[in-house]
Amino acid sequence: MMSVLYAIARYLGVAGCFCLLLLWHYEGIPGAAKLKFPETWPVVGGFGLVDVPVIGDLTVGRVESYAAEQVRITKATMVSAFEYEALSAQLDRERDLRLKGSQALEEYRKRADAALSAEQSDNDRMEQEIADYEAKLADANRCRITPDLRRWLQSK
Repeated sequence: MMSVLYAIARYLGVAGCFCLLLLWHYEGIPGAAKLKFPETWPVVGGFGLVDVPVIGDLTVGRVESYAAEQVRITKATMVSAFEYEALSAQLDRERDLRLKGSQALEEYRKRADAALSAEQSDNDRMEQEIADYEAKLADANRCRITPDLRRWLQSK
């Protein structure tokens, strides 16, 4: 076996062996990833060459491991993109609801202010009428309105 490896190394030379090692590192060993140790082996049974840390990297090769890494990253970003779209839609809906709520609140405040100003003008008008009536009674020397009578008039 060593004589065969020695003959290949001598035939290819140092540069050829180096290129062959680089190709092996980059592409991996075809079919080596499918090799598994027998289940009956006590420590490594059921594992393959890919499961051994350094040998697994060499047997799979950089091309396949890079592709697998890119697939993993793409799947992770796809999930993130879908989550982003869902959260963006939810945020847009919440903004719309908040805008509608603030518009409704502003409308209710305007109505409340209008009702308060109408009530205040009615109270002012009634106070003025009472004051005018008291002045009219005082001019005619008639009885004045007592606080009890005022409360009774205001309740009407």
